[in-house]
Amino acid sequence: MHLHHLIDQYDAFLIDQFGVLLDGSQAYPGAAEALGLIAKHKKPAIILSNSAKRSKNNCDRLVSFGFDRRHFITVVTSGEIAYQGIAREIGASIDTSARVMLLAREGDSSPIADLGLIETKNSAEADILLIASRDLSWSRDDYLAVFRQFRRDGGRCICLNPDLKMLTPQGLRFSAGAIAQIFEGLGGTIEWYGKPHSIIYKRALELMPEVRAERVLCIGDSIHHDILGGATAGLSTALVRSGVHANMSDKELWATCSELCATPDYVLERFSTDL
Repeated sequence: MHLHHLIDQYDAFLIDQFGVLLDGSQAYPGAAEALGLIAKHKKPAIILSNSAKRSKNNCDRLVSFGFDRRHFITVVTSGEIAYQGIAREIGASIDTSARVMLLAREGDSSPIADLGLIETKNSAEADILLIASRDLSWSRDDYLAVFRQFRRDGGRCICLNPDLKMLTPQGLRFSAGAIAQIFEGLGGTIEWYGKPHSIIYKRALELMPEVRAERVLCIGDSIHHDILGGATAGLSTALVRSGVHANMSDKELWATCSELCATPDYVLERFSTDL
């Protein structure tokens, strides 16, 4: 199956960022042209991302990698949705003096910037733990040590990026979603934002009120997030064989689909205009 065959069948597209458009360090060959082809057919496209960063950061990032800003409505990120949700709760269910520990790449405070919350580096005194992204210098044991000190009874733990694996120049590495699963394994409760959870699809569809859900196609590289999430939201799905499952055999791929009860409607070798 090729992208050309799908453009006329659908009225709008929800497209994953990492694994479809970007490989973690650069744009995939032909991805910018493919997004341009959808725009040429006057079909709206929204980029869906489990990035903990806000929408504007991701829009700017795509432009820096050669994507035309006119070719997509916006990037709806799990980080943007979580940021807005947390902002609404401050002064209500979140005290204005709440102490927050942010687990993210070193130096990245964007998930809580301008919220006025008190940041702490000590999980033992934190009221809220935000899992935004993985610091590649940290091991599973490092995160385990943080979680063991965090007061799981009454403290809130929020995951801004459910991705289990992430693409890096050194290959696949465990990501923020896998870190959150460590916390769950200790008996903690996670508040999840992003794919495959429904709110990110709801927000994206609200930006295209004129398009019926059955006329929307989700394109992604992850069975666990893009295919399961799109199917659960009642949307059609296309799996791109780049990204996190690039080295998975067809047998392993379909076994995973069967295990998750999430089978894509279409399979694309890549997000490209190549025939």
